Amino acid sequence: MFFYEDISYPLKTTRIVLTGAPATGKTTVSQALEELGHQVFHEQAREIISDSLEKGSDILPWKDLMGFTDVVWNLRNEQYDNAMLGTKSFYDRTVLDSYAYLLKGNVAPLDRWVKDMNERRFDKVFLLPVWPEIHALDSERMETLEDCMEVEKFIVDAYEELGYELVVVPKIPVKERVAFILDRL
Repeated sequence: MFFYEDISYPLKTTRIVLTGAPATGKTTVSQALEELGHQVFHEQAREIISDSLEKGSDILPWKDLMGFTDVVWNLRNEQYDNAMLGTKSFYDRTVLDSYAYLLKGNVAPLDRWVKDMNERRFDKVFLLPVWPEIHALDSERMETLEDCMEVEKFIVDAYEELGYELVVVPKIPVKERVAFILDRL
């Protein structure tokens, strides 16, 4: 009889989510974590919006929510699948953020999306709350402060619906936000 040692535990990928409404500092915190050597998967929605605007495409959340969600969803699943074993991987938004936007739009998710949300799990979720002092609009970010507050509610609802506890990151300088997150892993 042969005995095999289970070595999978040391190779576990710890998946950490940075979520929140637009203009809450997620990208800045993500970049700071990356500069410290952490694996970070960045938000792609802004690039998709920018590309769609440039090409005159309708793959925009305010024109074709389902089409836009499908593109973003597939990219976020690809990020999930590309995490290296044995690392702490940080995600600037996940499929659950896409789900939150579906909830906001009163649109039911596809069955395969529900399956993804239940099977592709995360270890820790940090919420960067709406921060009026850093809120700004641009060509890809059109949400008013009031819109951002509404989006935040749907994000919290989406994560909590799937059983996640959100850790709220204080509105403090970037280095301190990063330290706050790392201290709670």
